[in-house]
Amino acid sequence: MTGDDQRFADALRREGVEAACIEPLAAYLSLLSRWNTTHNLVAAGSLEKLVRRHVVEALAGAGHLPSAAGLLIDVGSGAGLPGIPLLVARPGWRGILVEPRTKRWAFLRLVVRELGLDAEVVDRRYQEMDLGEQLLDVVVSRALGGHDELLAWSREHLRPAGKVLLWTTEEEVRRLESAPGWRVVSSPLPELDRGRLADFQPCFT
Repeated sequence: MTGDDQRFADALRREGVEAACIEPLAAYLSLLSRWNTTHNLVAAGSLEKLVRRHVVEALAGAGHLPSAAGLLIDVGSGAGLPGIPLLVARPGWRGILVEPRTKRWAFLRLVVRELGLDAEVVDRRYQEMDLGEQLLDVVVSRALGGHDELLAWSREHLRPAGKVLLWTTEEEVRRLESAPGWRVVSSPLPELDRGRLADFQPCFT
């Protein structure tokens, strides 16, 4: 483990991250920190803020994934959040990381290779994807916007027991609570003031 990896590992332990996730997440954060100096993948901040604001916040979704392994798609993955931490936390899951911006797509490919994740990185907008016969178990998205369009798309591609997890704001959750055809439960995020993790489950009636 490099010096940077060790610093991130210590910070992850202080946040109570599961022991099995420490080493791969520290390696991910080390890569993210190095790339961020030239490519501005995430907002700059202290080591603790990088861990808590990005990784711990992403890991809040792990408990919302079904117990059986499945297929997760991270729409607008950016620097790999929340998809990378979720795939680390739930190693039986397969992932599709959707990111049309070239530098971020290249970063995600590097992370997937270095961490040995079972994930595909797609360099186009989610609306342009052809999933064929594949159905999704979980759609995740963090700070993407355009949630009405994303929910409509997700409904066409989810399994009946699937769900959509959105990292968003209190105001947006209130707006979406009346979205037809969905049940939604939300919970506060550990770091963001007024931030919510919203769990949408389709009502197929």
